[in-house]
Amino acid sequence: MNKIAIICVDDDPAILSSLEMEIKTIFGNSYLIELAENGDDAIELCTELLAESIEIALVISDYIMPKMTGDKLLTHIHKLSPKTVKIMLTGQANIDSIGQAIRYANLYRYISKPWKTDDFRLTVKEAVNSYLLELKINEHADKLEKTNISLIKLNQDKNEFLGIAAHDLKNPLSAIKGWAEMIVEDYDDMPKSEVIEISNLILNSSRQMFELIRNLLDVNAIESGNMNSELSKVDILPTVEDVIRHHSERAKIKNIILQFHQKNNQYNAFVDKNTVHQILDNLISNAVKYSPYGKHIDICICKSEKMICCEIKDEGQGLSELDQKKLFKKFTRLTPKPTGHEHSNGLGLFIVKKLVEAMHGNVWCKSEIGKGTSFFVEFPLFNSQVI
Repeated sequence: MNKIAIICVDDDPAILSSLEMEIKTIFGNSYLIELAENGDDAIELCTELLAESIEIALVISDYIMPKMTGDKLLTHIHKLSPKTVKIMLTGQANIDSIGQAIRYANLYRYISKPWKTDDFRLTVKEAVNSYLLELKINEHADKLEKTNISLIKLNQDKNEFLGIAAHDLKNPLSAIKGWAEMIVEDYDDMPKSEVIEISNLILNSSRQMFELIRNLLDVNAIESGNMNSELSKVDILPTVEDVIRHHSERAKIKNIILQFHQKNNQYNAFVDKNTVHQILDNLISNAVKYSPYGKHIDICICKSEKMICCEIKDEGQGLSELDQKKLFKKFTRLTPKPTGHEHSNGLGLFIVKKLVEAMHGNVWCKSEIGKGTSFFVEFPLFNSQVI
């Protein structure tokens, strides 16, 4: 909470001194106590305090003062700080002036001069408590509003999530249904080769559905905080080699060559082995998916004092600045499309980023239109792990 001030305004120095003593008796040094001898000084004081983000809980002002009466002063202060509680000291005030203060300054109380000590202290204490209570109510209301906005956003995200998921599942499911019906209806007239071909189409569509469902489950686990990674000392070199070997076979279909570059025979990281495999599998799979036929993909691994870095560089069309800003977000649809009619559900890089961050690593991208794309992923070295 910001500092809180109480301002006393009176053209009689003796009364100002008495007001200061009374307030210190009530609150001690809990609040700033500021004094002003006229309306102009009080307005200037309020303006300075508010500019310094000091909240003004209470203003106690005399009514009869040179140049500016108390009701006009409190009305002006109300415009500057509507939540400030206002009390007017009334030695000679009339009903009309009090009514003006109530109407235009939201006057809390008026106290007759000379005041009774017990009544004065009780009124001032209640006034400040009223201000503090209003602050708490407003803070609670702000939190509720932020929570409500967050819930609305979550509901919108959920609806978008379900809509996209349903759409992406519907297409392969419809294809599976159609091809299965074709086999059922025409099996007797179909050669074995055609049955095998259609069965492979069904298999590919089911794999597409499985990948989407797995990604949806991963997203749910990540966002609900249930993604468990057991970090330990892992030589990630065999994992990198295994992922490259797997995708080299797939890349041959597009006449793409995967080239691996390394300087050391061991790269010990503080990671979860299965999670590293999932991350690299996604990044290398994307490189193959978006590379044109007949190109090269370079995978490099190196280490610094604290991190092990893997770079996956392709010779694709590259990413625009706009596309790069959208990377690592859920259901991102980028301008480049898979070059071999492969499927993409827009969840892979979102999952990669979350998994990398869970292991205290980093992932980023460098790309230029017409010059390909490089993805970099860093894992902590075993001897510099974050615990």
